[in-house]
Amino acid sequence: MENKTIRKIELEKFTNTIGLEMGMAIVNLAKERNQNIAVQIERLNHTIFLFVGDGLPKDKHNWLKRKANITKHFEESSLSIKEDLANGNMTLGKTFALDENEYVAKGGAIPIFVKTAGMVAVVSVSGLKDVDDHQIILDALTGKFI
Repeated sequence: MENKTIRKIELEKFTNTIGLEMGMAIVNLAKERNQNIAVQIERLNHTIFLFVGDGLPKDKHNWLKRKANITKHFEESSLSIKEDLANGNMTLGKTFALDENEYVAKGGAIPIFVKTAGMVAVVSVSGLKDVDDHQIILDALTGKFI
């Protein structure tokens, strides 16, 4: 699948079990591709899926958190925010007063919306180039969930 920036995933419903299945679909696709990644799926108040591949540095937890934070703040994918910042000549710190230790505008986090409820969760990936972190989410979930 070609790289495509999407701003959100929209579903009819979302449950913890769906989150688990999404997480496993991403991990299994990464295994098939021999890619070593970290994946986190969190509802807005708690983590429901977390996997960090063997040998990845400890900072992957921080990358997942920072990508999810930017996605939760703007309710858009972290890659679309990165592109919007670049196109608008803006920065997280100067334009939005966001601490770059807590937020990062790099691809790899996509919000999950339920059509009747709004944003309910965020799926985040780290370990590849940021556009590839974004794309593996789409590749793994397209046709099964989206």
